[in-house]
Amino acid sequence: MSLPVSIDTMKSTINRRGGVARGNRFAVYVSHPSKGMNSLLKFDPATLLSNLVSGDGVNIGDFISDPRDMFLLCQTASLPGKRITTTEATHNHHRTKKPYSMMTEEVSMSFLLTNDYYVKKYFDSWQNMIIDDSSEHYKTSYKRDYSTDVTIQQLSTSNDFIPAYSIQLLNAYPIQVSSVELGNAGEGLLEVSVTWEYDNWKHVGLIDGYTDLAGSLLDSLKSTMKQVANVVS
Repeated sequence: MSLPVSIDTMKSTINRRGGVARGNRFAVYVSHPSKGMNSLLKFDPATLLSNLVSGDGVNIGDFISDPRDMFLLCQTASLPGKRITTTEATHNHHRTKKPYSMMTEEVSMSFLLTNDYYVKKYFDSWQNMIIDDSSEHYKTSYKRDYSTDVTIQQLSTSNDFIPAYSIQLLNAYPIQVSSVELGNAGEGLLEVSVTWEYDNWKHVGLIDGYTDLAGSLLDSLKSTMKQVANVVS
């Protein structure tokens, strides 16, 4: 016999748990890999030196892009799942599945393209940093130099500052950047899709998530300022 459930009971349950999650309320944070930061952020040492000579000083905008760009231009993202891999085993004449490992899913994101093709150039540069295709040898870099952590958040419907659910892709890098379809059929907005490969993902709490984001930004600033100091000296 099923328990009687009224619409008021359902409304009470939803309200008690903060409302219904909405797919259009999300945020993504992409931290830059350690190697090749200057090329990814379009840092031009010549421009920096010119500004110093002319007395304009160091302009932070010369080598750091607004971190909200990726967040604002991201149109779709997915929260990955996990699948337990099993092998068949016989126990008491019954065949059962025994777990032995776990698999993760690739994560895809789509980004709105602007007229300067910022997102496309960004991920093209990142992939060129992973495998150098400027010669016929296709030299591969070390993973520690091109991988980074990517954070995906499901934002709460009641609070913009406290995410309802956050995950972090560990040691992620763009394994595929999609083609961009052009045509005369219409004047639709152009998008580019990016598929991420990563070692694993983990759920992060509110404090851990903000600590990781702040730490990544601080490390990026320290590395960039160090490179700027080397150029100036």
